[in-house]
Amino acid sequence: MCGIAGYVSRGGLDVSMLRAKMRDSIRYRGRDGENEWIESSHIGLFHSRLSIVDLVGGAQPISDTNNRYVIVFNGEIYNFKELRQEYEALGARFRTLSDTEVVLEGFRLKGPDVCLDLNGMFAFAVWDAQDRRLFIARDRLGKKPLYWTILGGSFFFSSTLDAFRDLPGWTGDLSRIDLDTYATVGDFRPGYTVFKQGRSLRPATYAIVDLNGDLTPRETTYWQLDFSRRFHGTFDDALSAFEALIADAISIRLRADVPLALTFSGGVDSGIIAAVAAKRLDSPLSCWTIDYDAPDDPSEEVAVARRVADHLGLDWHFSHFDYHSNLVPSLREALIHVDQPCRHLAIGYSARLYAAIRPQATVVLSGNGADELFLGYSGNEVLASQEALHRVSIIDRIFPSRSARTRRSRSLAQYQSDFLLANLGRYPGEDTPESVAAALKEDIMTANVGSFADLYSFMALRYYTCDPNYRIPDIAGLSHQVEVRSPFLDYRVVEFALSLPIQFKIGNPTDGTQNKRLLKQYYSRFVPDDVAWARKKGMGANLRYDKSLAEDAALLSLYDSLMGRIVDAGLPVEAYKVAAQTYQVDMRKGFVNSAAAGTMSTGLMLGLWLETHYGN
Repeated sequence: MCGIAGYVSRGGLDVSMLRAKMRDSIRYRGRDGENEWIESSHIGLFHSRLSIVDLVGGAQPISDTNNRYVIVFNGEIYNFKELRQEYEALGARFRTLSDTEVVLEGFRLKGPDVCLDLNGMFAFAVWDAQDRRLFIARDRLGKKPLYWTILGGSFFFSSTLDAFRDLPGWTGDLSRIDLDTYATVGDFRPGYTVFKQGRSLRPATYAIVDLNGDLTPRETTYWQLDFSRRFHGTFDDALSAFEALIADAISIRLRADVPLALTFSGGVDSGIIAAVAAKRLDSPLSCWTIDYDAPDDPSEEVAVARRVADHLGLDWHFSHFDYHSNLVPSLREALIHVDQPCRHLAIGYSARLYAAIRPQATVVLSGNGADELFLGYSGNEVLASQEALHRVSIIDRIFPSRSARTRRSRSLAQYQSDFLLANLGRYPGEDTPESVAAALKEDIMTANVGSFADLYSFMALRYYTCDPNYRIPDIAGLSHQVEVRSPFLDYRVVEFALSLPIQFKIGNPTDGTQNKRLLKQYYSRFVPDDVAWARKKGMGANLRYDKSLAEDAALLSLYDSLMGRIVDAGLPVEAYKVAAQTYQVDMRKGFVNSAAAGTMSTGLMLGLWLETHYGN
């Protein structure tokens, strides 16, 4: 796991300045070593390393034996051992034991098609000295970041947008249409960022930058979310298929030359990983839980985690998080390396947990993604209800077409794009709301979304939960020199989950304990039924953000002051103020308004991000 950065230019750049700015920006991502490969002011590649595999021989950049190609790589390729054997049979010869060299040799043998071979999380760049071209690529789901910009006729790329901040020509102007998109659906448009000049390579995409051309990346998508594939078989067939898939997804993620651990709640997702991993390791698996736990306010999650850890024979650890004293400081610390807004308070306690784990382990397995794929969140059960089917039926009548799936995909895409369009402002000099909504509609149709359940999973994987599933593990983890791996986000598990009928995911649309049916049925092989079939709580359920957001005078005062930061940035704050008032009123009535809480936390985190990065 690492940080990468670089440039392609026709000349005239200050190389010493680039070395200082770009290498400094990625240093937090890997502190075990840093290196560079520079060809005057035309091409430069920078790398910072967190050593996970081949601790001695895996330093980067790495060149092939003919010195035609040189690579900088960020991420992990979990099937690198199998690929190494395959490429050796095709004539490859290796000088290291690293997965980075496997990617390089795969590119030498197969070109861009190497991306289809790779099972893992990755962003990498390969310079072709013969054809004078740069190849960049990103993993299927976008777990590893890769940003780019063109300034003064030069192309720059990096694992962090902070690499561009001090480059000549970079203005730092914020994109208000993209901030609106982020506030509405939880992430920025694929390919875009919070900055007008900043771009992101889309997930499952590679691009070629030609030094002899205009340096604009020529992008190609090599994989996509696809809901049109259907699983044909019984529930028991699906259970057997899942068992094989998740066992392999977990097993290959145990490959590391450093100690491993697991973030652990005792629930279905982390519990399945723990149960499978424990059988494949020679020593007890180290598991970590974080929560607020006090005699007058005991944590139900801690009690469950302790019980399950003992049942599975795990080496269990607990980290206490006091929302009164830890919440705001943890958020300020975590946001230092967050290069664009993150609206999830979880980044604070996640960073604290990774910091606690780091002295004992460098690789951490996580249950991220399971809820989005298998519909495990409270409220997801309505996606299997007659009401949802009725809504699809009504929308179908509005958009007639020959194919029922095409009709539903078009109608659901229109439904979601209309929702986005209703929440976007119109800003001079920026993309129109219509073009932003149209792009979302096209992406939904391309994915062949055919039901509200499909639409939920699509939006979760692409927007709603990109922060907790991708960005928080990446940034908060690497800030504390921890690599986070997510077996449920193995692309094979994703493809399998998207193919399942909804009744395999939701056992009873009127009973929230039946959410994530397939996974709970599998988990019940390892733990008592009252644990396997419990309602979802989620790590951090007892951190008491509810009370803090509504009753902590210091936090509410801070919130008010942060609204000023948002106004200073030229952004609207009324929705955040209304949400705060609504949340407090509802809390006094005895219930948590989750919609108001979400908007309030978005405002809090946006204000804190602006304060952290534009405080002066």
